[in-house]
Amino acid sequence: MNAPFFRNGWALALLAGPGLLALTAARPRPPEENILQRIARQVSEYYAAVLPEKAYLHLDKPVYATGETIWFSAYVVDALRHQADSTSRVLYVDLVSPEQKIVSRRTLRLQGGRAAGDIDVTDTLAAGVYQLRAYTTWMRNAGDNFIYSRRLQVWPASPYTAEAVPPMASAARKAGAPAPAAAPGGRPDVQFFPEGGSLVEGLPAVVACKAVAPGGRGVDVRGQILDERNAVVVAAFATAHLGMGRFAFVPAAGHQYHAHLTLPGGGAADYPLPAPQASGYVLHVADAGAEYVVEARYHAAPGTTAPAQAMLLTEVRGYLVYIGQRPLDGPAPATWRLAKARYPNGILHITLVDEKGTPQAERLAFVQNGPAALPATITADRPSYGLRAPVQVRVRVADAAGQPVAAHFSVAVAEGSVGGLDPNAETIASNLLLTSDLAGYVENPGYYFQAPSAATAQALDNLLLTQGWRRFVWKDVLSGQPAAVPFAADKALALSGQVLSEHGYRPIPNSQLTFVETRPVRQVTTGTTDASGRFNFVGFDGRDTAVVTLQARRAQGGSNVVIRTDTGPPLVGPPLPPLPAPPPAIVDYMKRSRQQQADEHEMNPNLHAGMVVRNILLGNVAVTAKRVVVPPNDSRRLYGATGGTLVDFTEIPSAQSGMNILQVLQGRIAGLTVTGNPPNMSVQIRNQGTPIFILDGQKVDLEFISNLTSNDIEAVEVFKGTEAAIFGGSGGAIAIYTKRGDSKYKGADKGPAPGIATVRLPGYYQAREFYAPRYGAPTLTAPGPDPRRTALYWNPDVRTNAAGEAAFTVFTADVNGTFQVVAEGLTPAGQPVRGTATVVVQGNK
Repeated sequence: MNAPFFRNGWALALLAGPGLLALTAARPRPPEENILQRIARQVSEYYAAVLPEKAYLHLDKPVYATGETIWFSAYVVDALRHQADSTSRVLYVDLVSPEQKIVSRRTLRLQGGRAAGDIDVTDTLAAGVYQLRAYTTWMRNAGDNFIYSRRLQVWPASPYTAEAVPPMASAARKAGAPAPAAAPGGRPDVQFFPEGGSLVEGLPAVVACKAVAPGGRGVDVRGQILDERNAVVVAAFATAHLGMGRFAFVPAAGHQYHAHLTLPGGGAADYPLPAPQASGYVLHVADAGAEYVVEARYHAAPGTTAPAQAMLLTEVRGYLVYIGQRPLDGPAPATWRLAKARYPNGILHITLVDEKGTPQAERLAFVQNGPAALPATITADRPSYGLRAPVQVRVRVADAAGQPVAAHFSVAVAEGSVGGLDPNAETIASNLLLTSDLAGYVENPGYYFQAPSAATAQALDNLLLTQGWRRFVWKDVLSGQPAAVPFAADKALALSGQVLSEHGYRPIPNSQLTFVETRPVRQVTTGTTDASGRFNFVGFDGRDTAVVTLQARRAQGGSNVVIRTDTGPPLVGPPLPPLPAPPPAIVDYMKRSRQQQADEHEMNPNLHAGMVVRNILLGNVAVTAKRVVVPPNDSRRLYGATGGTLVDFTEIPSAQSGMNILQVLQGRIAGLTVTGNPPNMSVQIRNQGTPIFILDGQKVDLEFISNLTSNDIEAVEVFKGTEAAIFGGSGGAIAIYTKRGDSKYKGADKGPAPGIATVRLPGYYQAREFYAPRYGAPTLTAPGPDPRRTALYWNPDVRTNAAGEAAFTVFTADVNGTFQVVAEGLTPAGQPVRGTATVVVQGNK
């Protein structure tokens, strides 16, 4: 190490091995702080403030079919050490449709950074590419690009929908030929990324290329690099893996460059390269086996002076490993040699800093010392098994020296061919070490770790050159300002959000909030928004869905505000790509899944939640029913009161015009008197004084009601005399039921009513138990058919003993074949664990 500033343990603590330093809470800065010390302190303070988290979901299968269930085990870890995290206690898991709609959400209680759950891919859902995402509220402080996200192929297979196998796939299967590849649709997006960040005139450059089809998948291109006169600069280059590749050249002064590319469909197109700068820094990193060789150069434009020196800073997941200086004003490049053995596994962030402490160039590389995941050795007690036979499985986890290692993992046993349907799907190692620290979608992440080779290492380096580091921005870290953390860590279920201006959506600080919970308990409290207009209510027990009404007022009393409750990261971006043409293996899988679902339903019609049997014909029968506007058990009924005079606003044409609701009521109910003009109106029932006003189960005042428009209202119920006794008072009561307060109202996404919001906050989801019969025990009746065909076993919670071992039993079903056992998890130290094995079933049918 060149810089001797790491003395007296200042702000950094030695973690493991020479040169490896963990960023800890910063101590008071020393009286005289040089640039290197300042950078180290600011990086330390940043990580101490943001405490980043990561989430990962281990699934029972890599692909699914309609009518199946996604079984998952969740791991939430701190982003630095990958150890089980305790900052957050609540995890949200969403299934997002190809149209960017949340079709299912699970709210899970985290215990020691772990949770398990399941999501039904109901047969009402269309086949397509879905997105599975998982996040804590605290994770959103790093930006919504860093929540867990995974694309899932969902194929049509439910026996209660239309033909499961697409005709094109059926024809290809019958002909014995592979299904055709999806045709490219439109011109691909091609981008160029200079290594280090910029092209500089007169300095050698490596430029990475990434080509992506309109559907979001990488496509290969080839071509030449030309200058503005169409003179050839690079005679030929081509992408090598998923549309990524690189080339080298030296940009000359006064020239502009572009690529002339041959596209997948056979056409050609030109794409510009970034413009070279007259002066600046370039950074080049070369893999030299046991070390990385880093070179930095600077080119000074005429009339300017080159800097005398530069500093190099390297870190992995917040571990600051090295800061060193080199002279930069000579003819030779400044060179550093970084021994890989000094770094933990993961993305190495290399940053070039100038004499003033300003980052000028950065580059990512990948460090892998040993296997990406500790191997879990999985063994079965026999080489093959019959039908409905017990399979005794043992799992052992050990380090490189053969010493046992404790681990907490999940296990899936599925049909062997299922794993081959998406062989490059992510794993816990590829996620924690790679994709969780990159913004955006990474295609086929498992490819880089399945069978390490020179080709996969080159492809991974190309990925890092093009995808880039985005977990923090240097100008934010070195600004001297506290890190922004707008989202609080959930220690329990919470209802949070923001109060904004009605039209400009400007945050409203010091807004007065009234919180009314009507179910499962009744409670009322008040609060005030912070300087950013945000609020956070806690105290839900999570045992049942809570129904809450929020009323917000400005500090001056006005109700012309909008309440936006947090519903998770926004669903933005282009639609997900379509399913490719199904290969024969997928076609076979859909048939087996379809048969399994039919067998399951025959055994137990109520087994699948939400399953609907269609195509039931009723001849010559007409069924009609009058709509119940506000049913007696509606959660918006305060105290469950019923019996008033109900006015259905949806059947009144004038109520759809947006006029004042009190004007709509004028003359419609006997004994109700409305006088005056908006907003100065008065109401009486049988001349008994001002009635009590109730909005979606919450008592409000007349002024608030006067600001509501009728097209937001579903119904109004007027309680007179003894009907209103339950509410107290002597002037009767008027209950207003808004459309947004009705969970079945399909227009609820048209925007909130001013100053009020009714929210249903789901309790913690209780994961179901995977169906796993145990044969051999005496029973009174003969067992029925075993429907399991695609998946035999799922256990989200397995722990090794002191010897690093765990054991469990799997029972085979009524089908022969090869089944794959997959175990994934973590050690207490944060090391990923993964292992696979096969189980052969050869029984007599």
